[in-house]
Amino acid sequence: MSKKVLLIVITLGLIATYLGLIGNARWGDSTPPVISLEQPFELVGPTTPLVVKIQDNETGLRDISIRVIHNLETYVLADQKFPSEGWLSVAGGKEHEFTFENIPYGGTDLPRRQGQAQLIVTARDYSWRNLFEGNGQRIEKDFTPQFTPPRLELLSLPTTIVQGGTGVIRYRVIPEVTTHGVKIGESFFPGFPAPDKAGMFAFVAFPYNAPRNSPIQILADDGFGNTALLDVDFQIKPKFWRTRPIKITDKFIRKTVPSILAQTPELTSQGDLLQDFLLVNDTLRKMNNQTITDLTKKSHPGFLWKGAFRQLSGSQVQASFADHREYMYNGKVVDAQDHLGFDLAVTKHYPVEAANHGNVLFAGYLGIYGNTVILDHGYGLLSLYAHMSSIEVKVGEAVLISQPLGKSGTTGLAGGDHLHFSLILHGEQVNPTEWWDPFWVKTRIKDKLGLPSLKKASEIEAAPEPPSKEFGPEPAPVP
Repeated sequence: MSKKVLLIVITLGLIATYLGLIGNARWGDSTPPVISLEQPFELVGPTTPLVVKIQDNETGLRDISIRVIHNLETYVLADQKFPSEGWLSVAGGKEHEFTFENIPYGGTDLPRRQGQAQLIVTARDYSWRNLFEGNGQRIEKDFTPQFTPPRLELLSLPTTIVQGGTGVIRYRVIPEVTTHGVKIGESFFPGFPAPDKAGMFAFVAFPYNAPRNSPIQILADDGFGNTALLDVDFQIKPKFWRTRPIKITDKFIRKTVPSILAQTPELTSQGDLLQDFLLVNDTLRKMNNQTITDLTKKSHPGFLWKGAFRQLSGSQVQASFADHREYMYNGKVVDAQDHLGFDLAVTKHYPVEAANHGNVLFAGYLGIYGNTVILDHGYGLLSLYAHMSSIEVKVGEAVLISQPLGKSGTTGLAGGDHLHFSLILHGEQVNPTEWWDPFWVKTRIKDKLGLPSLKKASEIEAAPEPPSKEFGPEPAPVP
């Protein structure tokens, strides 16, 4: 055999081998593309996403189509062809995966009309099966468009709410949905089924610093983007907060700030006493308050407290709720913050008592608040006990009213031994004086919700009086 003939034979052999490889790959691919819906697509509203993933790991994708048939009309969401490596390529298509993400009813391409609808997704690959048409896959998914928002009905409102105070709003949602509540300005107070089974209720707080004309709306969302809003109106009683100058000294900063920064790895000393104080008093304060707000999301959806809350026994008020503080350093105002709680003092290392029944949500160090205990009383209502010298409870522990939680102290941003006490409702700091008043708790909370009296008359009479309006001398800066 001549070299020329041998070369031809070898060449033909290689061609045959290559064609065999192509044929084996193209004809051998008997697996159609895999189509999967990455999220549920059964009840579909204006904000429901459609996420389709199509894969073909062998000869690759040839084309795909995604369509919706709604009221006998067809709407094309995607129709795409994919390039191949060439007719004589072993690989087939260049693309092996395609992901489609879209909100079908988010725009105007699909009309928002009622009636059953169907999603149809098809895909083919570059196999030579089926007369070179490739392996095909098709899925059909029936779904129900939802474009009718829930209906809201107002059942009862609080007669008045004082700025910084709390109240109860009752309403009905038809049909019942998972997301509902009351929006006051930028604050949202989630709703819950009422204890007497008559509709829903929400504990609301009118923010201490919100304008009196802030919009108040009951909101319900069905989870598919259909939202109902109901404007409500009730009297907001104005409250005027004191402004108090607070003198800051280098001695105070050296005493408090370094130890706070040492326990806060997220922040770094600026190398300057005043700048470190401002970092703690402003930036860290915001971080700590966000932590408190986040904890309200873990609140138990039920009542853990009973009757009026109790002020620390035998305590004197040294600073009250929403005092506006102007911090003076070398004769100049360097910062301003609002004091959102009560400073209560008795003696050094005085036993700190639980203001009501609850569960321990937090027990540890919390920045400007120092050693802190936070109790959950249910339905987003928390109580905070700060600056403690020691803590005697653990997270998850159930505590009873007046049970010792630890002892008062000077940890955090405190200049003298005292307890900083706060009440928080879904992240909004509220005035504790209302909750310390047995008559207010009965008439504004329990009676509004149809709750039976949970305390005997003798217990109500023996309850501590609300704090005096007379304020003693204020200690060094505290949060």
